[in-house]
Amino acid sequence: MTARETALSILRRVHRGAFAAPVLSDALARGGLSAADRGFVTHLVYGSLRLELALDAQLRPLLQNPAKLPPGVLDALRLGAFEALYSGTPRRAVVNEWVAIVKRRHGRLAGLVNAVLRRVEARELPPATRYGLPAWLYAEWEARFGRQRAEAVAAAMVAGEPLWLLAYHPQATHALLEEGCEVTLGPIEGTLAVRPSKPLGELAAFRRGWVQPQNPASSLPARLLEVAPGERVLDLASGSGVKAAQLAALGADVTSVELHPNKLERAAANLRRLGLRARGVVHDLRTPPDLPPAPKVLLDAPCTGTGTLRGHPELRTRVTPEATRSLAALQRELLRSAAAVTAPGGLLVYAVCALTQAEGPEMARWFLETHPDFEAEPFLFDLPADNAPEGSSVLPLGGLDGFFIARFKRQSSGVRTQKNS
Repeated sequence: MTARETALSILRRVHRGAFAAPVLSDALARGGLSAADRGFVTHLVYGSLRLELALDAQLRPLLQNPAKLPPGVLDALRLGAFEALYSGTPRRAVVNEWVAIVKRRHGRLAGLVNAVLRRVEARELPPATRYGLPAWLYAEWEARFGRQRAEAVAAAMVAGEPLWLLAYHPQATHALLEEGCEVTLGPIEGTLAVRPSKPLGELAAFRRGWVQPQNPASSLPARLLEVAPGERVLDLASGSGVKAAQLAALGADVTSVELHPNKLERAAANLRRLGLRARGVVHDLRTPPDLPPAPKVLLDAPCTGTGTLRGHPELRTRVTPEATRSLAALQRELLRSAAAVTAPGGLLVYAVCALTQAEGPEMARWFLETHPDFEAEPFLFDLPADNAPEGSSVLPLGGLDGFFIARFKRQSSGVRTQKNS
């Protein structure tokens, strides 16, 4: 299978509901492609998904009824249009390659692909469509961040990003450089921007447990707990355990609580690779877990992922206002449970890799209004952010993911007192 056919196969699986990153990784691992071709496939898949709404807008005037085309043909047109309009591939090569692929699979439609890819051209598009974003989400960003900043955020989310690693060993950078990786220090201590010389799993620094893939913004919630060695921490909705590893590396006594047992199993395997330990508890956090309250609690809640549209571009066509409202309702339930297991005088950090009002500032305000024994605990970090009294949104600029983070302190007794303004 050629690089373009591989990209088309991956896109078909994503449009049937799969997530791009694992499908791409699986296809590249067994595809027998050269390093250059693997890079080309990645470029085609991520680029066409990030700009799918723009590509569809540019293809639509040339197609009488796109919805009636076989899905494989429509995806071939998207990939071909992405190459022609955004990748700088000579138009003749684009047309010839994609016509040949479609001819082998959908012979009678090769002529249509030939005609469309010869004529498709860049068009003036509204900002939301130009950057491949749902109009409702872009409008929310404009209202929240202002027109100029919203466009900067949107543009950053169609750009590439480095492989971000969090170093767990002082020799990690040296080991990466020895294997031919390009390494730049990240914006937060211990974070590295890496251009790897080979797949991550083959790097000695990874196999030795010296590094962990993690965006710098994702490392902030655990840092803001300011844990001390031996301190008991609850990592709620712990997922694959990336933040549990961070906390364990600081010497914390970590208990991870997660709904899905398979995620706890993956987390345990990763902790073994890193030489770290954390307990795992399976529990549905819509009710509080049967655990003693802890002085430090982290809730990295399930969310829309709208802060990670660069790395998870398939979400652009899946996230809706209805999905946002549904997730916000779940987040409120999880926050109630998190509050119940935060000890008096303790800290609760709430985080989502989302940039919607409902999951961020509005959620933090709701929590403070309904939990009078908690108050917002201020913090500062040196990253591009939109700050509010109840929490801060890290903006997805410079390869960062977008995150909303709030830190709440539970009063030792009674309810919070009104502060002087």
